[in-house]
Formats: sequence, structure tokens, C-alpha cells
Amino acid sequence: MDKKEKIKYLQEQADKKLEYLETLEARGVLKKNKQARLIYEREKIALRDIVDELELLTQQTKEEERGNEEMKKMEVRNNDFEAILRGETRSLNTTNDGASVIPENVHGEIIVKMEEISPVFAKAKKINSVSGTLKVAREDDKVQAGFVGEGEKVLEGALGFTHVELKQKRVGAAITLANQLINDSAVNIQDYTKNLLARRTVKAIEKSMLTGQGGVEFNGIIHDADVEAVNVANTIEIDQLQALYLAIHPEFLSGASFVMARNFFNEIAKLKDGNEHYYIQNGVVNGKLTYTLFGMPIDITDALPAETPVVFGNIEEAYSVMIKQESGIQEIVDSQQALRGSKMFVFDMYADGVVVNPQAVAKLVVG
Repeated sequence: MDKKEKIKYLQEQADKKLEYLETLEARGVLKKNKQARLIYEREKIALRDIVDELELLTQQTKEEERGNEEMKKMEVRNNDFEAILRGETRSLNTTNDGASVIPENVHGEIIVKMEEISPVFAKAKKINSVSGTLKVAREDDKVQAGFVGEGEKVLEGALGFTHVELKQKRVGAAITLANQLINDSAVNIQDYTKNLLARRTVKAIEKSMLTGQGGVEFNGIIHDADVEAVNVANTIEIDQLQALYLAIHPEFLSGASFVMARNFFNEIAKLKDGNEHYYIQNGVVNGKLTYTLFGMPIDITDALPAETPVVFGNIEEAYSVMIKQESGIQEIVDSQQALRGSKMFVFDMYADGVVVNPQAVAKLVVG
């Protein structure tokens, strides 16, 4: 018996119970007959149980129908995205520059894939935006607080917040797909394209988060004047990395990690202590096997330059990324693509990033 059949059965049982109770009341025997009163109370309890079960099943059925409806909507949106790629539709919403608006769930999936590819991007605090600019508070140690007596003024320094502005900066990636690949029904063109877009876009975002200089780029961590710098000579020793570790306040150590340039990591990975044990160890962080130094996870990147090869800190506390809740994809039509039997798609989204708490992060400067 499925849920709908059971609901129908329970409704019939409830009607019978209710009819029986009304009959007992109509006969007027409840006041005189103790046995009748006991039967009446027992039937009332049984009716209440039936009604409770009926309400629960009805609610579950509504939620399942609502879930099925959402799945249908998601499937339609995925089909819309596939239609864009296959060139089968021209009636979708468009952005200001004429690109087709990617369905919201596909946009969300691309963001999730970007987080899977880039730990640095994944750890940053995300702020959603529809349009315009956002102002976010930037923390500093100039803000004071203290106990004050009744009628006394709270320290004026407590009002001295500074703000940074997040604007919409265009970031995108171009991908070229062969017509044979697009038209091959055996290929999941949606997932293939989402993975490509996510991989290429997030590499640009990660680099801008770390090394951007403002303007058309993000405001990167290593160029922020308030981020503490640990200056070292060309030869790196473990004590200097320890100094970097100690450069941030202990309250930010929970959730902190090293971000290292690949070449720098390859050099540090060879360092050993007096017992011939490597300083860099393998460890499990959040259920994943990863490299650790001083017990902190290491994320390896190709974005950092040789002059600033390491950033250490709590990225979630230190950095915020604003992401506009709309992205677009546009097919570029030209003779070269036609002759090659391929299609070029340009994906773009609008985002910005900035350091919001320089005390939560530090950088190593070589030279």
C-alpha cells in the first residue's frame, strides 16, 4: 500500500470512527452507562491517532511532491544550459553584453566545483550580490573597548571602523568545444563544460586573491600594506617559517593554513630536523590526507611569486569574496571556428575580493 492509498484508507477509518462517536452521543447513553463512556473515550483516542497519522502522511506527500517539482525545475534548467551549448535555443534571458544567462543552479554548481579545485577560494568568506557595490567592515587593532560607568561615554575609538568597497569585476574563461563532442549524445556535455569553466576561472580568481593589485583585479593579500611581512634572506631556514607561524594572533590559528608556491614547497619539503625527520609531514585534516607544517595544512599553488612564496593565516577570517548571483555564457561565431568544426564559448561572472582582517594573515618576503 503506497502513501496515497494509505491516506485514503485512513480517511475512511476516521469517517467511520467519527460516525460511531456521533451515534453514541445521539443515543444519550454516555451519562448513564459507564461501559458506553469507556468505549467512547477509547474510540476518541483511536480517532486522534488516526488523524495524527493522516496529517503526517499528508505532510510527507506534499514535501515529496514539492521535491519532485524542484527536481523537474532543476532538470529544465540543466536542459536549458545544454541547449545553450548545443545551440538549440535563442529565447533565453541575456546579460547586458548579450550573453545567455546561465541557470541559477548551474551557476551554483560551477561555484561548488571552483571550491573543490581551489582550497584558497574555498576558505574565503563568500558574499552574494545582485548588483552595485558592497561596503564591508575592515577590522583593525585600533578599535578600543573597555568597561565604562553608568552615564559615562563609551570609548570613541570603538566607532572607528574602516570600510573597504567591493566592486563588480569581470572574470571569465574561454573554452573551445569540437562539434563532434557537443553532438555526441554519449558525452555528458554539461558536466564536462562545468568542470572546464570552474577549473579555468578559479585559477584566475585564486591568483588575484593572492597577488591582485586592484583595478580590474582583486585586492590581493601580498600587496596589502597592513598584512604583516616576515622578511628573510635568500636562504630559508625553519626558524623563519616558525616566525611566520607566530606572526598572526593565536586566536586565528584554528582554521589557519599555509599557502605555498610549488617550487618553494619542493625546497622546504627537503628540510629535516636533528633526528633526520622531515619537518613537513603527512596528516589528516578534515578527513583528507594533506601535507602539514607545525600541524597546519599546506595548500600548494602556482599563483605566488618567488619574492613572496608563502602566505600563512586564516583565510576565512582574513579575506572576503563578493560574487554576483548571475553569470553568462556566449558563443563566439567566426570563420576560424566554422572551418575548424568547433564552437568557442566565453564564460564570465562578476566578483571582487579584499582583505578584511589583516591581523589574521601574514606573508613571507624573500630578498
